[in-house]
This record gives sequence, structure tokens and C-alpha cells, in this order.
Amino acid sequence: MADWKFSEDKKRVILDKPPSRPLKISGTRLGSVLGLNPWKSPFATWCEICRVHKDPFTESKYTEAGKTIEPILIAWIKEQFEEGVVSPEDFYGNTWKAVQKQYDFYKDTKIFGGMWDAKLITSKRDNKAIFEIKTTGRPQDWEDGVPDEKLVQALQYAYLDKAEKTFMVGAFLQEEDYQHPQRFVPVEGENTRMYDFVTDTATIMFDGKPTTISELIEYATEWWNAYVLTGISPEIDQKADADILKILRTQRPDEDTETPLSTMISLLDAKEAELAYLREQHKVDELENEIKALKDALKRTLIDGMGDDDDKVEIGRWSLSKTEKQSVDTNALKKAGLYDTYTKTSVSYTLRKTGEK
Repeated sequence: MADWKFSEDKKRVILDKPPSRPLKISGTRLGSVLGLNPWKSPFATWCEICRVHKDPFTESKYTEAGKTIEPILIAWIKEQFEEGVVSPEDFYGNTWKAVQKQYDFYKDTKIFGGMWDAKLITSKRDNKAIFEIKTTGRPQDWEDGVPDEKLVQALQYAYLDKAEKTFMVGAFLQEEDYQHPQRFVPVEGENTRMYDFVTDTATIMFDGKPTTISELIEYATEWWNAYVLTGISPEIDQKADADILKILRTQRPDEDTETPLSTMISLLDAKEAELAYLREQHKVDELENEIKALKDALKRTLIDGMGDDDDKVEIGRWSLSKTEKQSVDTNALKKAGLYDTYTKTSVSYTLRKTGEK
């Protein structure tokens, strides 16, 4: 993880030195760099690229469905064209496993990279088109066409491949599809739609005007030079970046005098909620009760079998030790008038949530 600090005005993060191994702007990151992704800000993407912070990847029914349905959609795409459509496995052949480990089909480019889903090639392996596949349970996001942050991903790969056409394939899933993704059958116009664009002339609304992919690539290159090469982040959006800021502030509590306490409390509440969820999902309380009952039963059995002269018994990896300690007869001291003389005060602190007994 990179060494960093907050700027004096707390609006940016500054690396101790520019990153030596920044991650590339992949197609999935380009939309965020451009501020087109409603779920991820340019600052959060900068943190990922510069290795300041990256959200851990977690499998879910959505990612599992996507991985299962993608090959089905590639087979469907091949049916729509007479020939020339290849998956990454088809295109790279025997070297596919080695290429796949790199997660990048554009090793010769310094700033941009990523992995396309399928492509259309000629007999001479010239690139004619790039296909980008998306599965979603939110068809409302596609009512006006392909969402910009997803289209720009496909256009980036087509631009890097100098492909004439760009195709976006959207699969709109129901709950049944998430439960049994292997049963998904693409039907054009119903649960699947293919959108096509001319790569060079397709436009996306950016900064209030229609913008081509070459112009967006130029902007992203300037963004890279301004923020990644310098190690100084774009400005933090206090609202959009609230979650990541909570994490960063715990790493630099001495540099944030405004909200370290509230941040600490928020994180504590979140962790307790996570623990409660895990306890419920995995029946931890029930398991702990069973373990306690077994320990109590084992303890009673070992006590019954302990001789008068024994101070310890062992069986397997368990042992029971007997200790004796002396205690003060408080009532006798009080009667003798000595209790207050030999009593000392100690202070302890108990942390509880409001309303907790």
C-alpha cells in the first residue's frame, strides 16, 4: 500500500512519491475517471490505481451469474454472424492461460488496458469489431440506450484495437436467472439486446457535450498525467467518497481533527452489524451455546473424578486445574471497625451502547 497523507485543506490525498507501479485505466475504470459512473468517483478510482485503497472483491449471485451467462452470450453472438467472432480463448489459443493471468490484452500501452469479451476478426486477424457483454437486473438503466459508463468501456477496447465497430450486448436478468444462470437462453428483444456503434463517430455526453472516444481518451490521458504521475489525487467528494474516507481516516486519525470520533463510532457500528449478520447466517450463537454446554459437562465430570490430593487432571487436549485462594471476611472487618481503614478505591470503565444493560 502506498504511503500518503491528506493535504492541509483535507480535500486531496498526496502520496509521499508518485506510484512506481500504478494500475492501468481499464475499461471498467475509464467511466469512473470521466465521472460517468454513478457508483464510483474519480477519487476512489485514483485510490485504486495508485494502490492507496481498493475495495475487496466479493463473490455474489450477480458476479456468479455474469460469469456463467457470458459464455452463453458469446455462443449466441457467434450465431448472429456467419464467421469471425472469437472469444479470448479462441483468439489466444494455446497461450490463453498465460495471457489470462495478466488481466490485460494491451501490454504495449502504458496507461490503458483491460480485457474485451469477444471480437470480430477477418481471415487475416484484422480487428473489425469489439463486443462487450453486460448482465444486469436493472433494465431501467438501459431504457434510453446503453449507460454511458458501460458504453465507454466497449469503445475504449475498440479504440485500442482500432476496430471499426463496437457492439454492446445487454442481458436483462430476472431473479430466476440469478438462481439458475446456466439455464439462461438469450432471446433478442426480450431478455437480450445487441447495440452497435461506429467506433470513431459514437458519442457520449461528457461535460455537457457529445464527445468521441478519441477525445475521452485524450482527457483520461491528461487526468493520468495530472493525478497519477504527480501522486496528488483529484479533489475528494465528501458525499460520494464518504465510505472510502471513513476507511482512510482510520489510517490517518492524527491528520483529521474534524471527525475521527464519529468515524470511529460509524466503523464500530458497521463492524458490530457485520458480526451480528455473520452470527445469524452461520448460527454462531447456537454453536457457542453448544460448546459452553459441553465444556460445563466436561468440567463437572473432571471435578467428580478429581482426588483430594489432585491439583490438576488432564484428558486429551483438555485439563482442569484446582487452585485455592484466600478472601477477606468483609462482614468481620465491618464489625471490628476496620473495613474503611483497609479499603482502597479503584477505578474501572465499562463501555456499553445506549440502552444496553
